[in-house]
Amino acid sequence: MGNVAVKTITILGLPLAVFLGGLWAMLKISDRDYVTQRLRQSAAPEDQKPLQQRLGYDADAVNRHWGALDNTALRLERRFLELDLVFPFLYGAALSASSLMAWATLGRPFRPAWLMAPVAVTVLADWIENLVQLGQLRRYTEGGEAGLQPGWIRIASAATILKMSSFVGTWLFLVGLVISVIVRALRPA
Repeated sequence: MGNVAVKTITILGLPLAVFLGGLWAMLKISDRDYVTQRLRQSAAPEDQKPLQQRLGYDADAVNRHWGALDNTALRLERRFLELDLVFPFLYGAALSASSLMAWATLGRPFRPAWLMAPVAVTVLADWIENLVQLGQLRRYTEGGEAGLQPGWIRIASAATILKMSSFVGTWLFLVGLVISVIVRALRPA
């Protein structure tokens, strides 16, 4: 059972450590505290939540959110989004590695594509979200509200929702695999 405990901790700990560590690093490198402070000072409570954490937003919400930021905060927001182009590959690799470890421990009971597809959807959706937001942020800093493109913002919003739901689904699937590993280990031989 000791080996199973170590394996379980590794399988769940790897993606958790990469996700939390990567998020912490991105927040520090991009000085996200300054952006958060500006939002608390200048934005209505419903407009303070970062776009990448919302279950949907439109051009008006983006305008209110970015409109509460000064030039320094907008520059830092851009830096955060640029860093977030790399981050999905890091947490995606960790989720993939952990899923493959659990899958191999279970004797490879199904095609690995079932493991990789939700991770790929999450990473792709996160990347689309970031690229579109970066483009819209550039347009916003150049032209204000008039520079925003509602159609592209709807695409970013849909990508955000897809990213969040597939990320949660991937984690639940990974937890299910770990539970299967534990149950298999507890079964009498």
